Parts: sequence; structure tokens; C-alpha cells
Amino acid sequence: MRVTRPALTDDGQVPSRTVAKRSVRKARAREAQQRSAMPRADATGSPTRPPRGFWLGALVAAAVLVPLAVIAVLLFGGKDDEPATPASASTASDETQTQVQRLRREAAVRDKEQIQELTDRARGMVDDFTPVIVGLGKTLPPDTQRIGPVASAKKVDDWRARVRKADEYFADTVSGETATNVARNGFSDAVDVLLETVETYRLALDNPSMRRALLERVRSQRDLAARAWSTAATQLDAINIDAGFGHQHVVFPNSAGSAAVPPDDLPQGTDSTSPEGG
Repeated sequence: MRVTRPALTDDGQVPSRTVAKRSVRKARAREAQQRSAMPRADATGSPTRPPRGFWLGALVAAAVLVPLAVIAVLLFGGKDDEPATPASASTASDETQTQVQRLRREAAVRDKEQIQELTDRARGMVDDFTPVIVGLGKTLPPDTQRIGPVASAKKVDDWRARVRKADEYFADTVSGETATNVARNGFSDAVDVLLETVETYRLALDNPSMRRALLERVRSQRDLAARAWSTAATQLDAINIDAGFGHQHVVFPNSAGSAAVPPDDLPQGTDSTSPEGG
């Protein structure tokens, strides 16, 4: 290859025009190198973008890999949390059972207190009612249709005061266990009927012309009161046994006749499991 040397001046130097041309060529060469390093552009001058198929492939890969990653997290990551749920549920269940047991113990204690109070009160009522039942028996002997001498108005007023006192006790509603409520309501009904018996007797005293008919009504009411009391007393005996106090017999005096159902012949406190029984 033939190399053309530039002509020199008389003093042996390269002409300045030649030097300027070389500088221009070097600048153009550097510019060409810089352009080759930049992203290629299309005919419009915009940089060349990756083909559409590239992006479609990326989207498909993401659609497959992302759900797989989520499932893996749920399957393997969730296992560490599973023991916490049963442990928490077990703790809540234990607390609930403990609370239920506590409430049952409190209810049992309250029921025993109510049973003992009702038994003591019923015994006191029998003592208060004895003059009433005995006086009614003198006028209306049990198990016969005979009518005996009537009591004085003053004595009947004393009967009324005794029964009303008992009736006021049952005016206050007390909530307890079902069996205890049944006994209490039974005694309350018996006292209501006995109070009506005394009121009818007093009415017979004030109406001599209707006395016999009214006294027959008194006889029926007295017998009904005795039967109601006996039923309540049987229930009272049962709940005392269940509460551990053993047999407790609270019945009308014998003056009520066969209408008053006698209790069993077991001594008081039999079958007691409580030191308070007997």
C-alpha cells in the first residue's frame, strides 16, 4: 500500500492546513465511536425496543411463577402458625369450663341456703297455724259432716292475723332452683287457701242466716289447704334429701284429718349427708 506523505514547507514543517485536516478527521472518528456505543435507533430516530414476543413471554412466566410462590408460602409458611389456634381454643375452653363449674358451685350453695330457710319458715308456720287448724276442727270435725260450736269473732280475728303474717312472707318473689321454687309455690298456694278459709268463717259469723252453707264451704277450703300443704311438704322433704339435710317433715296438725297426707315414718334427718342435717 502506497503511503502518501504530505508536502513539506521550505523549512521542513508540515503545512498548517494539513494539520487542521487531520484534527477534523480525528474528531469525526471519535464521534463515530461514540455513536456506535449508543442504542440503535430505527428509521424514525427512536431507540430500538425489544420485540413484543419478549414481553408476552415475561408475562406468561410471571403468571405461572407468582401463584406457585403464593401457594408455597401458604403451604409451608402457614404450618408454623397452626399450633397457635388449637392452643388458644383449648385455653378458652378451659376458662369456660372453670367458670361454669364456679357458677354451679355458687348455685348449689345458694340453693342449700334457700332450702334450709324455707324449711325453718314452714315449721314456724305450722306452729302459728296450729290454733287455726284446731279451732276449725272443733267447728268442722274432720272426716264427718257434723257442725260443732263456732268460735268467737275475736278468736277468728287472731286466726286471720296469723295466716296473713305467713301470706306476707310469700309476697316476696325469690328465684331459686326449679325444685325449690316448686316447694315454695306449693306452700304459698296452701297459705292463700287457708286465708280464704278463715275469711269465709268470719263471713259465716256475720251472716247467721247463711252460716251453715258458709261453714260447709269452710270445710272444703280447709281440706283443700291441707292437701296443698301436704303436697308442698312432700316436695320439701325431697329437696332436703337432695341437699344433704336428710328427711325433713313439715305437716299440718292431725286436726286437719285425712286431708293432711301424713309423711313417711323415717326419723328427721335420715339419709343426711350434711353436718347441718338432722
